[in-house]
Amino acid sequence: QFSAGAMKLVEACFNIIDVNFGCPVKKVLGRCRGGFHLSQPSVAIEILRRTRDIVPDSIPVTVKMRRGMDDTAESRDAFFEILDGAIDAGLAAATVHGRTVKQRYIGPSRWSFLTDVKKHVGDRIKILGSGDLFSAADCLRMIDETGVDGVTVARGAIGNPWIFSQAVALS
Repeated sequence: QFSAGAMKLVEACFNIIDVNFGCPVKKVLGRCRGGFHLSQPSVAIEILRRTRDIVPDSIPVTVKMRRGMDDTAESRDAFFEILDGAIDAGLAAATVHGRTVKQRYIGPSRWSFLTDVKKHVGDRIKILGSGDLFSAADCLRMIDETGVDGVTVARGAIGNPWIFSQAVALS
């Protein structure tokens, strides 16, 4: 179903397909979607592979993930299994949020995890960092501190849509 949905988006002239394995909202998880897929690496990798296979090569396919379901070693292993599967499937980039699914939006985003991710992948895939980006300075600091290739701003843009132009002006 997912890859068929991706093709409908391609037909509607979308120019990128982003697979969201990061949503921590209870009703999304309860329907076995979003962050739930981080608990089942083989299914997540199959979704990514089928999506990349059906979407034309000219359209990038990316994935959004949190650092795992929770802070267990098994969850961390599953994260890296899925990330490696994304690379093998030919995805263009991965956005990584430094919180777990269980954390939702509570507590600090663990930027040190982003450093580990970037070291793990090297130049094999672009890594975009996410989490606790509420100012333009935060965006540049994340890149400097973690080595990620870029950032994605979510809640930080609520009430501050200028964060993007401010970040460009600072860089």
